[in-house]
Amino acid sequence: MGDLFFPLGIALVLIALSVSAFGLRNESFPGSRAALAGGLALFMIFVAATLTTAVINARDEQESRENEQAGEAAAEQNVAEQAQQAEEVGEPGGGAAGAALELSAPEDGTLAFDPDSLSASAGKVTIDFTNPASIEHDVHIESEGKDVAESDLVSDGDSTKVSAKLQPGEYTYYCSVPGHREAGMEGTLTVD
Repeated sequence: MGDLFFPLGIALVLIALSVSAFGLRNESFPGSRAALAGGLALFMIFVAATLTTAVINARDEQESRENEQAGEAAAEQNVAEQAQQAEEVGEPGGGAAGAALELSAPEDGTLAFDPDSLSASAGKVTIDFTNPASIEHDVHIESEGKDVAESDLVSDGDSTKVSAKLQPGEYTYYCSVPGHREAGMEGTLTVD
């Protein structure tokens, strides 16, 4: 039913234009009381149908938005439960090989990472990056001036991951969007 909103709106505009173009120029318009009543009834039907489809569209969009938010909340709950389970079996949430490191950008759009330093054990290292800001960011891991891994660009609360098998040493993670690294969007990853 939501697909009818635009055709009904267009029909309303065409009726209004027709009445103003032809009706106002013709002294005998609308011709009779019956024609006037019929025209008004038709116009009211189109107005009611357009309003009804607008309300239905708004309700459908709200329901879709609520479902999406519920799905995101469930995913966040799942991540939190997995982190808690990992801690219970003795896997610290930031240093064990294979453990995911949490990284985010400020919601206000500041060009920085939080935190600006991470540490992990040698082996497969994964950085889970969440960007609540509307500005797109990504995460690249660099060693001696060369990228060893990179994530997708994300924004508006989306998350991405970047993983690499790393040897002990010091690495840099940074945002590759032009100007962001230069403005301070980088950090140090220490691998033991």
